[in-house]
Amino acid sequence: MEIAIAGEGELVIRFIDKAGQALMQERLVVSGAPTMEARHVIALSLRTVNGLTPVAPVLVRRSNPKQRVTFDRETPARFARKRCKEIGGSAKIAADAARGEVPPLEPGNGPFLTSDAAALDRLIASASRSRRR
Repeated sequence: MEIAIAGEGELVIRFIDKAGQALMQERLVVSGAPTMEARHVIALSLRTVNGLTPVAPVLVRRSNPKQRVTFDRETPARFARKRCKEIGGSAKIAADAARGEVPPLEPGNGPFLTSDAAALDRLIASASRSRRR
């Protein structure tokens, strides 16, 4: 699936399974000329300890309301609703996903530290200090 982003800003996309559980989160940042369009290709399944799991991408945050975002040339809401139904999610999960209302990542349900997570920043800073000594 292809995500097309026109305009500067930051997006947060969570990938949910058929139960509506957030398995992964991506943060995409676009900067440059306002006429530029960035494209990002993603898989619609994630490899977990239980094997390949089909997921639905859900746009949960957009920093710039003027930024135009499409998922396979559809609005993120429409795509999320359709994909949730395809993977066996309930109508409620599909409706919540279309509104961008999915739970945050929980520890133990997959990767929960992102590159901007405070804990990871502290770990990197600590490792950097120990190398300088």
